Amino acid sequence: MILTAPELAHILEFAEASHLRRQADAYRTWSGDTRARAVAVCGGVAALTEPAFGRKLNHVTGAGMVASFKVSELAELESMYAAQGLETQIDLCPHAHGGTLALLAERGYAVNAFSNTYVCDLTAPGARSAIANGIGAIASSIEVSGDRDWVGASFAAHSVAGFSVQAVNRPPALLEALAQIALHRDDTRLFAASIDGQIAGTAGMSLIETPAGLLAHLYIASTLPAWRGRGVQLALLHARLDAGRDAGCTLASVTARPANASARNTERAGFSLAYSKATFSKRPPD
Repeated sequence: MILTAPELAHILEFAEASHLRRQADAYRTWSGDTRARAVAVCGGVAALTEPAFGRKLNHVTGAGMVASFKVSELAELESMYAAQGLETQIDLCPHAHGGTLALLAERGYAVNAFSNTYVCDLTAPGARSAIANGIGAIASSIEVSGDRDWVGASFAAHSVAGFSVQAVNRPPALLEALAQIALHRDDTRLFAASIDGQIAGTAGMSLIETPAGLLAHLYIASTLPAWRGRGVQLALLHARLDAGRDAGCTLASVTARPANASARNTERAGFSLAYSKATFSKRPPD
């Protein structure tokens, strides 16, 4: 873990809010659902899409970094999510304005989950050699391609298949939506790892302009069940870090649930834990 200064936390939260906004926008473009939207709130973003997708595409992030929520802002959020039968779920950075915690407590919010935000400094001396050495140490049989035309032709099918067996299974419609969102985002590069000529895993990397320069946000990485335990995810992580550096990114970020395989691979790839975020949730009235 690194000591994350408030300035870095603001950059990472800005990037995560930008990512969520682009997710909601791309979903609306792909699905044609005009009700799907991203709403600016207290410096962050609230995403509202298909209710069946749950918190993945229906939550708030990046908010409360400069000032505390206002009661009116929270009330409006709660009304919007309740109209879709959803809990209001707010991912709150530990560097957020302190007044937000008291307000959330007053309004009956409770913590129901945590997520980790990881960061990698792509300008650090020796970063590229560490990436190259890591790829060589994984498995020489794994080939990673960032050719969007080639990868995109079958990206959705392989991404969905990779997520089909998880500790917490997601609805197939959500998995399809997440894959199509990545395909429809013009800021996202697609990657595929292959073994013996067969696609073993896929991943995405979005390029987000922040006040500190270009940031590579890594997301939607999955490995097909038959190829797990072969280093596929680590190879995809290293390849995207290398591609982000080549694109002029100064930082890379990724979010993951604590103590899962993605978190372990992220740390092995050279990321540092910037901070853990708590998800504050409030159920809609009965």
